[in-house]
Amino acid sequence: MERVENIAEAKNKVLYDMNAFILSIRQHASDDISDLSDGLLKLRNIRTSVYENLNQIQHEYLILQGMVWLSNNGYDQQNIHWFWNPRQTGDSFEPDLRGVVNGAIVVSAEATTSEKPQGVIDTRMRNTLAKLDQMKGDKYYFIRTSKMEQRAKTKVTNKGWEISVIKIDD
Repeated sequence: MERVENIAEAKNKVLYDMNAFILSIRQHASDDISDLSDGLLKLRNIRTSVYENLNQIQHEYLILQGMVWLSNNGYDQQNIHWFWNPRQTGDSFEPDLRGVVNGAIVVSAEATTSEKPQGVIDTRMRNTLAKLDQMKGDKYYFIRTSKMEQRAKTKVTNKGWEISVIKIDD
């Protein structure tokens, strides 16, 4: 996990990544498509260059918004240290976001930017919540949409997990 030394710097990094992402799309989409082969090549190039970043940048930003939400809702101690896995690189024992005070884990949080809890997304949600349930500290699951919120709350209630599902609005 990486330590978040300065949230403003982390936000600036995400903003930089967003601008680089949009620039990449503009570069790939600047010319008209002349035929199907040309169009397919352009689409493949766009997918290759932006696909992973499209998800990861949104994920990074939601984690940061979750950190701000936590800071505004009881976790604003001066001695809290925040750690994150901005690019979903954590192992099965690490959350997307962790708050530590005096060496003790006080918060573990996961974040998803998925829009609808269907198919593999629903399964991934169940697995993520089960993983989060095993972690130390107060547990939070940050999501973006009402559908994801409703489904996550249902899963949490049905399993009796002590996880707060928090919908972050843009």
